[in-house]
This record gives sequence, C-alpha cells and structure tokens, in this order.
Amino acid sequence: MSEKFAEFPLTEYVWEDGFRPRRWQPGSYVDRYTVADSWRHSRGRTNRLDLHLDRFEETAGPLPEGFVEEMVAMASEGELFPRIALYKGELILQLRFAPLPRDTTSLTYADAPDPRKHPLVKGPDFIPLRLHRREYMDTQTDDIAITDSSDAMVEASNGALVAWDGDTLVTPEGIYLPSITLRQVTERARWLGVPVRKEALTVESCCDRPLWYLNSLHGISPVSEIRTAQGTIIPPAHSATEQWREWWWSGFTPATAVLHR
Repeated sequence: MSEKFAEFPLTEYVWEDGFRPRRWQPGSYVDRYTVADSWRHSRGRTNRLDLHLDRFEETAGPLPEGFVEEMVAMASEGELFPRIALYKGELILQLRFAPLPRDTTSLTYADAPDPRKHPLVKGPDFIPLRLHRREYMDTQTDDIAITDSSDAMVEASNGALVAWDGDTLVTPEGIYLPSITLRQVTERARWLGVPVRKEALTVESCCDRPLWYLNSLHGISPVSEIRTAQGTIIPPAHSATEQWREWWWSGFTPATAVLHR
C-alpha cells in the first residue's frame, strides 16, 4: 500500500468524555493543528508509545482521563498508523492504515526555502510541508530533505536523518523536530559506547557516508539515493544496518503497557 494512503483515516473520532465518531473529509483541515503525533500500531503493539504521548502532552497539556485507555482499545487490531491531534481546542483521533515498512528510502535534495515555521512542534507545519513536497519533491522519491540557510540537511519532511562517519554516529546541526526514533537510536549508540557527534549534514558528505532515514512508521530505513538537480548520489551501506533494524523492530511491546506510565 502506498504511504500516501496513510493520510486518509479509516475513522475519525473527537473526544467528548469518550470518543465520538464523525465523518472525515479530505482537505477539511485548512488551518493548522496546534500539535499532532503518530506512530506505528502493529496488532496492538507499539514502540515507545509513552514517548510519543509525552511529546504530545508537552504542547497539548495532559490528556483527559480515559483518553489513552479508549484509544489503545480501539487500535488493538491490524496494522495502523494512528494520529492524535489538537485542533481548535478539540482532541482528535484518526485511525489510518499503516503502509508496509520501507526497506530503503529515496530522497529529493532541492534548492528550496525552508517551509517550517514551528520546527520543534509536530503538527502546525503539516500543510506547509505538504505544499513543499508538492512543489519541490521528485515524484519518484519517498521524501524530501529540509535544508537550512547553509544548504545542510537538518531532517526530511516526514522523518529524521543521521549519518555514519566510520564508527561515529553523526546527527544534524540546526533545528529539527525532536524525533522519538532519533532519540532511541542515539540513546542506543551511547549505551553501546558508539561516539555521537553533531555535524552539518551536507549532501556532498553523503557521497561516502551511510545515511539513515528514521521515523516511527518505518523505523530505520537506509537512504538508497539522493536525487539532486546535478544528479543522483548513492550513499554507501552501513555494515550493521540489519542489526540496528532488528533491534528497533524488537522494541514493540503491548500498547497496554503505556497505561502504567
């Protein structure tokens, strides 16, 4: 299933001392979400759902009593990509199909302005990022890199980026969304004694460095190519990619565990 279909929910619910279903219409949200969050929900199992809820509550405030319990019960079957959002004071739950995880990710690198106005909060920039993809992204790629004023890559429109310089994990300089998957990867690197440093991620540096695309839908997805106006760059593979991917996918636990956070 194409990832584009993940934008369309099976059902939308609004919280009114319990979830009330209502009809969802594509394009109905012409304004920005105050905040949103999403994650892969695989047959009732999730990977650090507690961190996603914590990130959401940092902006939205505490979720109402019963919200998480009902949400977890409603998402207990199938491969889903739920989204929770705060929109005009309403708490919304969208249950969407999850696409198959990508083995690799292809990126567009374009000479384009940064569309983000709220880079540290997930949700308010959804529409600017969607318009940015529509205007600048090569339709044969999976996502587009977001660049800063020095043309270095800080993230992608739907995921985080990290590179490897030998045995050192390289995270981007600049301002970008506090990605849960990026946090997991850097914490594991430090636990393993792997050096971690910040550095500007230039497209040129990826000619000879492995580059990973990270998010809670696809986990760790090696970047297979970067399409630029000058040609296509093929970042090399990292020898330990499969071990890291297996580690991330092994982190799925019953979502009900979050009820005790």
